[in-house]
Amino acid sequence: MKKFILLTFIFLIILSGCNLNTQKNSPNHKNEKQTIKIGYLPITHSANLMMTKEIQQNRENAHYNLKLVRFNNWPDLMDALNSGKIDGASTLIELAMKSKQKGSDIKAVALGHHEGNVVMGKKGEDLSDFHEHETYHFGIPHRYSTHYLLLDEMRQQLKLSSDTFSYHEMPPAEMPAALNEGSISGYSVAEPFGALGEKLGSGHTLLHGSDIIPDAYCCVLVLRSDLINQHQTVTQDFMSDYKKAGFQMADKAKSLDVMDKYFKQDRKVLSQSAEWTSYGNLTIDKKGYNKIKKLVDEKKLFKAPTYKDFVDPTLYKER
Repeated sequence: MKKFILLTFIFLIILSGCNLNTQKNSPNHKNEKQTIKIGYLPITHSANLMMTKEIQQNRENAHYNLKLVRFNNWPDLMDALNSGKIDGASTLIELAMKSKQKGSDIKAVALGHHEGNVVMGKKGEDLSDFHEHETYHFGIPHRYSTHYLLLDEMRQQLKLSSDTFSYHEMPPAEMPAALNEGSISGYSVAEPFGALGEKLGSGHTLLHGSDIIPDAYCCVLVLRSDLINQHQTVTQDFMSDYKKAGFQMADKAKSLDVMDKYFKQDRKVLSQSAEWTSYGNLTIDKKGYNKIKKLVDEKKLFKAPTYKDFVDPTLYKER
């Protein structure tokens, strides 16, 4: 009797193993879509990701699911990217360049947007009010950002010495209130916080980014190399949708609707952001990249990686 029970137990174990293998090899398992996790901050410069998600959800033959992972600050986002907790991110190009320079296995594959950066100052003040005999405190999202580059280039164009401007890293959402309270002289940041500063009435636009550095690259889409190399079909499918999204975002009405759906700002503020930001072709051009690399090197922020080492333009161009 004991022998019979033992044989029955062994048979059940073998049968269970067969069932597991059958499940693994079943059509349903094979057809299970891979989830791509992409990090972002709640700024409208990441809105092309939201349009990508809309496209992915509205077609039946997508090879992947897109999970957008929200972060509240750049260091947490970059830690998640570098450690492999997320597969990619919409992030500041300089932060991504720095991570690459430190050894992170990532590639920049497309831009997040064009333009959409402003320099905000106190209401009633103009560029002619800046002079050598005072220190001006500007909020920036990070030292490694195009916003820092824009402000420092503006300072040089105004022929002011390096100690005239001081820079303070702040969460973007805090900048309009800080300007309103008078704790900073101005700020440069991603949308919608420039438009929000104008709405609050305490600030006004001193310059657009294009007035200082035409089409200075700001945010980029970066992907981890293991996603690109190990899941080529999934990556290319995602990039195809991302490319379509950029051209759909060129329609201001569509871009505003997407922003209104995903961001918690007043629609009038988002409308202003949509007017200041453009999309369309989001290829990372070598000339545009080298413009940022040159500034990073000149200001001795860090040794920026070359276009060849950091940028993979093929995934965007192929689709």
